[in-house]
Amino acid sequence: MRPGIEPLIDILRGRDNAGEWAAMLDAAKQESVLPWVAERLHARNVRLNPEQRASIEAIGRDAQLAAFAWTETLKSTLSAFDRAEVPAIPLKGPCLAERLYGDAALRTCHDLDLLVRSRDLARAERVLAGLGFARSGYPEDYASAWRRNGLLLELHHNVENPRAVDFDVDRAWNSAQRSAFQGVPVWLLAPADELLHLCIHAAHHRFDRLCLILDLALAFRRLPFTPGVISGFCENAVVLGWAMATQLDAEIPRPQTSLSPQEQQRLHELARRIWNEHLAEVPQTLDWAASHRFYLEVETPGWKRVRRLGRDLAIQMTRLIDADFEFAERFRLRREWQARMLRPVRLITKKVHGLVRSA
Repeated sequence: MRPGIEPLIDILRGRDNAGEWAAMLDAAKQESVLPWVAERLHARNVRLNPEQRASIEAIGRDAQLAAFAWTETLKSTLSAFDRAEVPAIPLKGPCLAERLYGDAALRTCHDLDLLVRSRDLARAERVLAGLGFARSGYPEDYASAWRRNGLLLELHHNVENPRAVDFDVDRAWNSAQRSAFQGVPVWLLAPADELLHLCIHAAHHRFDRLCLILDLALAFRRLPFTPGVISGFCENAVVLGWAMATQLDAEIPRPQTSLSPQEQQRLHELARRIWNEHLAEVPQTLDWAASHRFYLEVETPGWKRVRRLGRDLAIQMTRLIDADFEFAERFRLRREWQARMLRPVRLITKKVHGLVRSA
């Protein structure tokens, strides 16, 4: 078992454990749950020595400062979108933290994510440019990255590649609810759609940090799941997300699904394997190919997996990343369609070079 992971999990499960102090804090930082752990130790009045107490207070102060910066940026961005009459839904970030954790400072934030309708994408980009954001790299099939003074914002028109995950973004927009974030008008996903998004997001990263699992443990308690609204991979993702969340909160009610008992058991066993791997070693950040290999594991065996293999191959041959544009630039070709045509050539060239190096 990794150093510090046992006391960290005890704290996340609501138990008092200040053992392996330095290793536990290091693990909490690696897993992006440090502010939540510090608050839990403080709230439960766990017996700590003066040095440990000072560490907890410093973690809390740093988290409050970081949360203030992220929150103010999100508020000003949402205000600009509202003035421009461009509906936007914040995904995760400070808005989710306030609703699930009770305080934006208790959930670590690495970037901001906004979802807009596809038809509003051009207007949304103009709003971001007007706020001083600049596009960073080339857009993905469902999002583009923007930066301002080192701060990353991802502008989404879907929550994942629509050819990989059947998230009905149009239905989600039709079910979205008007709300407010610290006095700023905002749109929110309906609870069931937000829960589904968190499950898909965690699966995309193969649950590589405990913060993703903690999100789900809190979400399954606070966001009701509506049975019958989803099917296929999305339903599998919800069941797997629930199975992962129960590793921290065993009392979370099982969601009602149409999956067979055998399929639910398979996903539960997959969750247990991921969890045991997590206890043993720090998970590695996944690249695109590794994420989609995990999607294949989540998919129901049989014909559905065969179809996913075909879909993944089609995505792999047509998606564009920075390396494709850089490869096209070697031939002074700068248009998107030119980079798309050259992508198969780049992939074959990369494969051949890899075989030569390994020979």
